[in-house]
Amino acid sequence: MISEDPRLQRRRERQRRIRRRRLGAAALLLVALGLGLFFGLSGSGTSKSLGKTDRTQVTTTVGKHTPVRRQTAHKRLALPATLPVRAVSVPILMYHRIDVLRPTLPAITRALTVDPDDFAAQMRWLHSHGFHAITQEQLFAALEHGKRLPAKPIVITFDDGYRDVLYNAAPVMHRLGMHGTAYVITNRISGKDVSFLSWLQLNALEQDGIEIGSHTVDHAELPGLSDPAALQELLRSRHALELHLRHPVQWFAYPAGRFDARTEALVRQAGYVLAVTTQPGATQDAQTPFALHRYEVLDTTGVRGLASILGSS
Repeated sequence: MISEDPRLQRRRERQRRIRRRRLGAAALLLVALGLGLFFGLSGSGTSKSLGKTDRTQVTTTVGKHTPVRRQTAHKRLALPATLPVRAVSVPILMYHRIDVLRPTLPAITRALTVDPDDFAAQMRWLHSHGFHAITQEQLFAALEHGKRLPAKPIVITFDDGYRDVLYNAAPVMHRLGMHGTAYVITNRISGKDVSFLSWLQLNALEQDGIEIGSHTVDHAELPGLSDPAALQELLRSRHALELHLRHPVQWFAYPAGRFDARTEALVRQAGYVLAVTTQPGATQDAQTPFALHRYEVLDTTGVRGLASILGSS
């Protein structure tokens, strides 16, 4: 056996020591980076959690109103086997867009657009006159189970799913401790038309105290569809919302307010428990939970118009 040159042995031993030191240094660096990442994420997570708690759970009472609780336990609801004979007086307001009124807007779009300043004035008027904006679950519990509602209850809704509701309506309602409901067209969420909400924005809207309901997949008027086609509009939209929001979605608004006895039955079959129309009125009937009345608020309504509507309801 030929022995190796001692100089070569020493050189290889030095190289091995150098490699070990480098590996040790690299390992220490990785550990340090890992710890830094861990504590960085923990710190940011805590910060976000505290920020979210500040917005969603720890809010101060505004006037006589209970603050909006942003994170609520969602449970799947079911209508009683026999609908009770009961009526409650709860005006439901219907908005569409909350945006600046531009001269270039088409006539129908302009009519359905309420200026942000007008909207804020209307919400302040409701608040100062003792109205309490309630949730859909509160309305359901009052109708079907006789639960007590706060004084002067009202429901505030937004149709179609425009993102200006997130930017121009939700902050105002958040400050005043008011709930609302946005009925969205699921095929327009995160679509090409950026005037509609994205899925991420939909989650943000919900965190701001605005509940989410279905307005079908394509805004199809249900009475003109066959039973299978109407059920697809109802089921696919609800399933998409539940998949993204990760909780039951059981509130529905008829596109263009079109409905009949057949479509009411289909809405119930699809798993919803409340549905709103465009028929005016403040009296909601427990025996017709899929034909609730709403008052439409337009660009010309203003505070006086709103006061008139609610004064006569």
